Amino acid sequence: MTDASAGAGRLPGTGHLLSAQVRYQLLLLIRSPRAVIISLVVPLLLLMLSSSRHSRLDRDTEDALVAGLGSFGLIVTAYITNAITLVTSRQDGVLRRWRATPLPTWCFFAGKIVATALTGLVSVAIAVAGGVALYGVRLTAVAAASLLITFGLGVLAWAAIGVAVTPLVPTAQSAGPVLMITYLPVVIFSGGLGPLSAEPGWLATLSHYLPAQPVIDAATRALQHTGGGLVLVSGRELTVLAAWAVVGVAASVRFFRWDPVRPRHAS
Repeated sequence: MTDASAGAGRLPGTGHLLSAQVRYQLLLLIRSPRAVIISLVVPLLLLMLSSSRHSRLDRDTEDALVAGLGSFGLIVTAYITNAITLVTSRQDGVLRRWRATPLPTWCFFAGKIVATALTGLVSVAIAVAGGVALYGVRLTAVAAASLLITFGLGVLAWAAIGVAVTPLVPTAQSAGPVLMITYLPVVIFSGGLGPLSAEPGWLATLSHYLPAQPVIDAATRALQHTGGGLVLVSGRELTVLAAWAVVGVAASVRFFRWDPVRPRHAS
């Protein structure tokens, strides 16, 4: 066998494979215009609406609102958009074809997660930029670095959850309603659409153990911080996010489906 023929049978390098997969997954996300609009545009529109309704909010409320809406866009991308594209690819037989190729499974999911994280962070940047323009939110270099760490951890946890729930969604047509039902209450009660004026104590406690509240709280502290050091995710928040990420990965490894779900016909 010649060197040329031997080289033709080998896969490209790991870096090339991963970068190609990231580009492919970004194209898939861009081709889901409804999801992109929700994650990139809706948080900014809500900021503009809140700004027009309230001439002036106190600084803490403004910071919490920007942090919540930034988290809203991030979680929509990492959870809903991520899961919908996977379910759609599974239904269309794309996942089955990918599995039949020599592409390593880890590379497929790594590309998916990186593309999801990049898109989610863009939605955060848009929301934060809107907060700076509309509310005069202070965004120092330290706050920006703290937000990057916070939202980076958040997108990993929510992306893992998004992959884990795909076996529960039979078709692409049912994906939106099913995911919204599981997503919206968590985000609303965690303050993703703005701080809640009053909520029962048990609900506030429950929200602390769901994967949205830790991201929103840490992002709010980062925006409110005026000191010189990084504002990192607290031990409790990190534990909650890590626990959800581990559960999501474990469930994905055990239950993830590559093949389309076959409809059941009545006998």
